[in-house]
Amino acid sequence: MLLTVGLLDWCEPVPPTSESIAGTAVLDVGSAHVKTIAMTGGGLVGHRSLDEDGGLSGLLGPDDPGTLEGEAVWGYLSIEDKAHNAFGRHFAEQPTPATVRPSGLSRH
Repeated sequence: MLLTVGLLDWCEPVPPTSESIAGTAVLDVGSAHVKTIAMTGGGLVGHRSLDEDGGLSGLLGPDDPGTLEGEAVWGYLSIEDKAHNAFGRHFAEQPTPATVRPSGLSRH
């Protein structure tokens, strides 16, 4: 099962809330398998209506056509790699990137 995922221009040591991500730009958008959520150690923590930030076109910015047609299909850990490129690597390089996670991102 694929879902549309987006990397937000947001990085904090605490889980996001609807209020903390308000107005945050989307850096990249793609399709990913739902297993991506488990593979990256994340979880679904809530819901924020796109309408609150101007809809999809408001989040993607004025230079984006506001459509997801032809969007890239990402591998399970692609969004993690994109986050590392945008915000820096916060996980150990050995044995592999993102294997050892900080306590706030550990799997339960």
